[in-house]
Amino acid sequence: MIVLVGTVPYKTGLYVGRAAIDGSFLNVGQNSFPIERGTAAMAASCAQVCSFYNLEMPLCIFGGDVADGKGTDLMFQELNSNIGDYDPDLITLHYMFPKIKYGEPFIHKIESLAKKPQLIADAGGMYLMKTISKSYFFDVFTPDQGELYFLADEFAPHPLYVRSDLLNENISVESLISSAYKNKNTAKTTVIKGAVDSIYTDSIKIKELRQPNIPAMEAIGGTGDTITGMLSALRCMNTQGADYKALVLNRFIGELIKCNPATQISEFIKAIPKALGKYEKNIP
Repeated sequence: MIVLVGTVPYKTGLYVGRAAIDGSFLNVGQNSFPIERGTAAMAASCAQVCSFYNLEMPLCIFGGDVADGKGTDLMFQELNSNIGDYDPDLITLHYMFPKIKYGEPFIHKIESLAKKPQLIADAGGMYLMKTISKSYFFDVFTPDQGELYFLADEFAPHPLYVRSDLLNENISVESLISSAYKNKNTAKTTVIKGAVDSIYTDSIKIKELRQPNIPAMEAIGGTGDTITGMLSALRCMNTQGADYKALVLNRFIGELIKCNPATQISEFIKAIPKALGKYEKNIP
């Protein structure tokens, strides 16, 4: 089972249920969320891949959070209380308030399970694990370029507080990633999302992707979230080269729908099944 954990910008509450796509909405149990960006976009992308391959749909544990952290509280209370009952194969942590008090209990719960699930983190999930010095416990982090600066700074508690010398435009990705691994501030595999996508494992570059170059994708909110969602599903399938496949698919979708800066992420996510069908048949 895939378990997707993150906050959504709606009224305070706990929303738990299997993901289902309904047009431009993501249904979680009896609740419906517009697929705009963030956790909903990540979960919808994962659900599309699961549906295409006839996998069990992911279980979503969402906290409705209106920037006061209460939704994050509800979400982690549910997760840490019942994680053993879910018997997860993979858990992805996404948007959330990085509340330190929930991080260590989550790690202890994972360590108590009969089998350790694969662990992926993006956004607030990465911030939390770095803050409690548990990044190395995770299998994959999916930072964008800005978040990579944060992972490279051994002291910064949040991306807003990265030390100025790291922001020098001449500093290389290799230097940043080396610092992140040296200080155990990133996961075993780091998938960096951006104009150039790259994959590092234990500080060694595994893959890099530059083409097709689609500048419009940088302006579409949520195209980083789609990578994390698709990667989660592909990794749970034990797909060979899952991380790279997610990166290739993301660019292929942008090319397929001829995206532009006004393209909505819901349009992007609707095209995932078509893109997968063409990809699997090696149709350009």
